[in-house]
Amino acid sequence: MIPMGPIEFTPAQVAMFLAVLALVGVCAALPATIPLALVGHRRGRRYPGWNALWYWLCGTVPTVVLMGGLIQTGLGWWVVPLSWLPTLLIAWLLKPRRPEGELVWTDMTPRQGER
Repeated sequence: MIPMGPIEFTPAQVAMFLAVLALVGVCAALPATIPLALVGHRRGRRYPGWNALWYWLCGTVPTVVLMGGLIQTGLGWWVVPLSWLPTLLIAWLLKPRRPEGELVWTDMTPRQGER
């Protein structure tokens, strides 16, 4: 049957639509917010897990808001990677540098550290 009048949604249906849109936005923002969460984990001293969660949350909100703002421009799916750019730039700028004396696995030679 074809509806003859305007389509009306109940408040529960509107809430469900908004929840699904928010979940899709958060999932679409993950490629940009996961690197920012890793930066937060490396920068955290006392509680790196909570710091990573805070960085992830602070990266997700602007990415989803920017995605929602750019959706009206008519760029189609290009809106998603364009909304990642500010968050990825922030992650790159906040990336902690390795101290001079710190060794990583790739710095070790086969005989280093043996007596």
